[in-house]
Amino acid sequence: MTEHTTTARPYARAIYTLATETSAIASWGDALALMAAVVADADMQEMLDEPQLSKTQKGELMLKAIADKLTQQQQNLLMLMAENGRLGALPEVLSQFESYRAEAEGKVEAEIISAFALTSEQEQAITEMLKSKLGRDVSITTSTDESLIGGVVIKAGDTIIDGSMKAQLESLAMTLGR
Repeated sequence: MTEHTTTARPYARAIYTLATETSAIASWGDALALMAAVVADADMQEMLDEPQLSKTQKGELMLKAIADKLTQQQQNLLMLMAENGRLGALPEVLSQFESYRAEAEGKVEAEIISAFALTSEQEQAITEMLKSKLGRDVSITTSTDESLIGGVVIKAGDTIIDGSMKAQLESLAMTLGR
């Protein structure tokens, strides 16, 4: 999905601006989630990958599936993205739209990856530290990755804090290799 990040940014920004101006943030969020889910569906993906279908036909195919759940503006967006060959970017458009929404609401989602499962006290301490550092409400998700050896990697928006033993050992190896 990262290959769509640059492509998705202007769409997400324009949609978020429109949604804010028309007080339809929730409606647009729901519509984008639906479009992203349909595009990610394996059967739909197989049809969208058909080289015989034109870009317009691919948009019409998507509309057949979900037009009754979208406003006219949302249908127009879907067709515009289809005609520009950007349907595959819809999941990333949704992700960036939700990031804009969270930022406006003063919230941030943080992912904490640790070598071992964190205790609730450790999770709370990290949450409080991030809240203080970022100046926003923080909600976290946690996962484990034993390859980190020890420590944690924290991803919150554009901020990445790598306090893992693996990163420290790689840094040491680079220093010693000079």
